[in-house]
Amino acid sequence: MTDKRPFTIEILEFDHERPVVLDRVIGGSVYLEEAKRIGRHLLSVVDAGTRPKGYRVFNHDHELVYTWQPNGRDEAGPKTTR
Repeated sequence: MTDKRPFTIEILEFDHERPVVLDRVIGGSVYLEEAKRIGRHLLSVVDAGTRPKGYRVFNHDHELVYTWQPNGRDEAGPKTTR
């Protein structure tokens, strides 16, 4: 049993640089690295449209902890202690 709380992963597409949520996984993992792998996997299976796609990870308090965008920039949020 773990005392960690699960992350939420959102799959995004971008409309004029504005993120639009395509899908959301709540409680996918309690580990940040695993949540990132889930985000990458979900991107690989999401419907391939014409807009760029990315994903972001939130902690249990709904604070952004990680973002991946199609320009290749990985961005960590203010809290990455898991």
